[in-house]
Amino acid sequence: MSDAAELVFVGGTGRSGTTVTAELLGRHSHFADVPIECRFHCNPSGLSDVVGGRATPDQFVRKLRTYWWHRVRTGSGVIVPSGAAGRARLGVHRLGERLGLAHEESRVRGLHQIIDRDRFDEAVARFEQTQGVDLLAASRRVFYDLLEPVRERSGKPALVEMSTFTIAAAPELARVFPEARFVHSVRDGRDSGASKTLLREKEHHPTDVISGIDFWADRLRLADLGVKGLPEAERRRLHLVSLDELVSSNREGSYGGLLEFLGIADEPAMREFFDTSMTAEAANQGRWREGLDADEQREVTAHYESTLARLEREDYHCAPLLRRTFELTLAPSA
Repeated sequence: MSDAAELVFVGGTGRSGTTVTAELLGRHSHFADVPIECRFHCNPSGLSDVVGGRATPDQFVRKLRTYWWHRVRTGSGVIVPSGAAGRARLGVHRLGERLGLAHEESRVRGLHQIIDRDRFDEAVARFEQTQGVDLLAASRRVFYDLLEPVRERSGKPALVEMSTFTIAAAPELARVFPEARFVHSVRDGRDSGASKTLLREKEHHPTDVISGIDFWADRLRLADLGVKGLPEAERRRLHLVSLDELVSSNREGSYGGLLEFLGIADEPAMREFFDTSMTAEAANQGRWREGLDADEQREVTAHYESTLARLEREDYHCAPLLRRTFELTLAPSA
């Protein structure tokens, strides 16, 4: 793959370096980094489910016009404004006041942040009119229609989009976007699980590092199924990268491998971000140990190692990389 990628999907389990990897690529002159997690193409009832026959176009459009257009996360819940509130695209302060919430308690999300309503409505209407004729072409068109404002504002030729479920949805996305390449970012499950515990946006999210590891493994299973769902010849379009290697144990090798996979050369802005923002300290590497005594740390590590052993038995595509980075943490100098 010597030519520069035209479209890159970055994904993986939450809190595993997906966001910072997409930001890294967005520092390159070739890639416009979409500033939000779009989700409409890969999450449940999204384009991948429509293409895979698990959802109808009508279900997709309903969710696109509501949840994916404009929503407000409030602690463990989500509010989807309707009517005038939704169309007004209220800022986080105004909408928080209307809902009786403090600013720090509410976060506005959705496509309204990157595209205006008229252009959004035109894109959705075009999808409705054409999906019955050629579903793949209509799916491709609505994706690019909705994200085109990002590329236009950047003046860059290619897009990088980060939604965690893009790897799980890779078989369908690969059909819709034959030009796409996929970057699967993985991380030590102890740090990923601990980070998800600290964030804890939803009731079913983990409450401690042990349950965080289990949550991480469940989400990783979805990504593994997505990779295994790709035809063998298509797997060359996927690149596995470790956040732990990028920030610590194999910085130059991992960074260079990513550049080579995407067909791009190193650039000063990208290199500066890598040097200053992608460090072990910035990634909070090893933070899972915080607040745990020696016995508790051993218990967590034993649980993680048994989880890794299961991933290896089940032939997860990323198990060798996770094993390699885990073994480094056991070295005397770690």
